[in-house]
Amino acid sequence: MSEEPSNGKRVAPTSAPAPGFSWGPFTARIPFLHAKAEWPEMVQNLVVAGATGLAVVPIFTEHFGMTFELAVSLCMAQAVILCSAFFLFGDPFCPGWVTPALPLVLAAAMKVEELPERIAFVTAVVITTGAIFFVLGITRLGALFIRWVPLPLKSGIIFGAGLSAIMGEFSSKGEAVPRAFEYPICITLATGVTLLLLFSQPLERLKDRFGWLAVLSGLGMAPGFILAMIVGPWVSEVSYDQFKELFFDPVSGEFVFTIRDLFFIPDVAGLAAGYSPFSPGSGIVENLNFGVFLAALPLGLAAYVIAFGDIVTGTAILKSAQADRPDEEIELDEHRTHLSLGIRNLAQAALCGPFFPLQGPLWTGAMVVVTERYRRGRDAMRSIFDGIFSYYMFGVPLLLFFNPLILLYQPVLGVALSLTLLLTGFACSYVALAIPRNRVEVGLTVLTGAVIATQSTELGLIVGLIGSVLLLGKEAWREETD
Repeated sequence: MSEEPSNGKRVAPTSAPAPGFSWGPFTARIPFLHAKAEWPEMVQNLVVAGATGLAVVPIFTEHFGMTFELAVSLCMAQAVILCSAFFLFGDPFCPGWVTPALPLVLAAAMKVEELPERIAFVTAVVITTGAIFFVLGITRLGALFIRWVPLPLKSGIIFGAGLSAIMGEFSSKGEAVPRAFEYPICITLATGVTLLLLFSQPLERLKDRFGWLAVLSGLGMAPGFILAMIVGPWVSEVSYDQFKELFFDPVSGEFVFTIRDLFFIPDVAGLAAGYSPFSPGSGIVENLNFGVFLAALPLGLAAYVIAFGDIVTGTAILKSAQADRPDEEIELDEHRTHLSLGIRNLAQAALCGPFFPLQGPLWTGAMVVVTERYRRGRDAMRSIFDGIFSYYMFGVPLLLFFNPLILLYQPVLGVALSLTLLLTGFACSYVALAIPRNRVEVGLTVLTGAVIATQSTELGLIVGLIGSVLLLGKEAWREETD
């Protein structure tokens, strides 16, 4: 007999996990041997991967003293470490950054005026986050720790991250023009189109009637970003002169492109020498002391709370997809994910300390896109790892070795960053405000988040904890489903 899943496809009732090489609690899988390429995921991520993967380059060049080449090299290096989540450790998630923590870490870093101390501070945040994940993974205390965190404090952290992300796009840093006013038309178009495709309720009702609209929505940020890339030169917000000069001499107009210009060679040695805590010349170790780690601890805890929520979200998405795919056993292991995140963040810190977006468990948008096609049956996607590998390793970071692509993205990286942060702010806000169960918890959520966004993470945590104890008592520790 065979079972009949909800999609109508008949599949064998037996199931087994995707093949791979087991080592300790992990399972390594090799591209093409244990995972095959899926062209829909590869095509979808051509734009998305490049745009989002390089979105933080402007911050590293403006605030961390990196050249453009070093910043791109850093993004490529972190992409390789990111891919180790499924390639080396066997996590069945589409990995991503701890994006909601990005504005919190960045805001705290900008308060450190001297560049060496700023780099050391962010490095301490990455190390602290990695250590928290690793220790809670080894001890299997992750779930217990989360239960110790009052519910309004959890929602307050998420709301504060969202508020900080939105505020940062409209406030000036020093003498700089806020990104929202530097690219007003491009950012408005990119953000508006993306919000419509992903969150519009009237549009959602039309997706069943118009299949192309559902496909377009599945591309996430890509349609809005591509529109901004096209419109940008027309409204004088974007210039592709450097991209043109790669092919044609600006004076003579002659074709000058050579095969050597096709590839970008990452400066890993320069990156490690200047920004690894193990490099004597970086000066990071000299600034890593107890006080720095103490200042980094609240941010590490906030990042952990956010990332734990991502683990829960990713698990729920895969469990839902599993109902339609009994032919494959998806191995979900919270403790393995903890260890993976601990090792990935510590490895990131060792190679290049100040990667403030952090290594996280989930890119929700990518996870949804992959699992939606996975649900359609084995004919659509043999294994969940086929889709994940295709979304990452067959596109990123390999695409980032393509120099013309990098130069094409370079003028619009500010738009990509702003789009990422504004969407993060929007999503964090509605997620956070959906958690509270009564008006008191709503008030505590907003108060905690406002203090985090406007003052500091540590002060926000104190306010959220004290407020929960005084205003809610034991009710603050009730489960969301109680």
